[in-house]
Amino acid sequence: MLPLVLTIGNFDGVHLGHSQIISQVKKIAKEKNLASAILTFEPHPIYFLRPEKPRDFRITSLAQKLEIFRQQEIDYVIILPFNQNFSEISAHDFAQKILSETLNAKHLVIGYDFTFGKNRQGNFRFLENFNFGLSEISPLKNSEQTCSSSLVRKFLCEGKIAEANQVLGRNFTIHGVVNEGRKLASQLGFPTANLIAKPHVIKPKFGVYKTQTFIPHLKKKFSSITNFGIKPTLQQSQNEPLFETHIADFSEEIYGKKIHVEFLSFIREEKKFSSLEELKIQIRRDLAQLDSNFFPQ
Repeated sequence: MLPLVLTIGNFDGVHLGHSQIISQVKKIAKEKNLASAILTFEPHPIYFLRPEKPRDFRITSLAQKLEIFRQQEIDYVIILPFNQNFSEISAHDFAQKILSETLNAKHLVIGYDFTFGKNRQGNFRFLENFNFGLSEISPLKNSEQTCSSSLVRKFLCEGKIAEANQVLGRNFTIHGVVNEGRKLASQLGFPTANLIAKPHVIKPKFGVYKTQTFIPHLKKKFSSITNFGIKPTLQQSQNEPLFETHIADFSEEIYGKKIHVEFLSFIREEKKFSSLEELKIQIRRDLAQLDSNFFPQ
């Protein structure tokens, strides 16, 4: 492999702190006339190291993460499988055999809290014993809080979408294929594009959100509102949570099509209404909060 300027990590969400590291990788690679690269792991190591942790915590799927890396114009993304054997690799062997000998890394750019190897024995000081150029990136602050994937998850679970988006540097987005469902929303006069919540992707707070929906095959974004939850008024509480997106001023059938739903702000919590008519009145109120001039078409 070509000599690399390399960074290493999970990069879940690829938030602004991650982007700061990636920008430095690209800068150094250009200065040294080397290739830029990201080394990441799949599945996320936490699935293996902390099996008791809930599965639905990832901010971005692997496909989303790779797309963001592509947009950031990184030369190489290297994905190593994380398993029992990998978890047993010592910090020394990881640095020498994988980073130096296999990947031909010449310069490493790592975050302030980066650790690696069995029992997390390796860190920035440990790497000083090897023949790498080294750059350590300080934490990026957002309103006195350190930008981190944990902070984004906290905001999403609290329905604080604007705050989560600020840390991410873009809108929190879910991708999926539109499920035909039971068409109950259509019977109310507000047809929705339904996405099943992926088991490994984080679930935001139940409620109604102002969103915008990108439809790839049309290459357009549309104003929308999205309910995420269990539809208590329609007595669907036995079902798994569902994303239901009503796209404003849109009538094309998109069952089986891929869509991207970007979350902009939290409108209200999900609640059980006393009647379908009361629910329809509330949906109209929710839609009234959309500013059609705000959204790109």
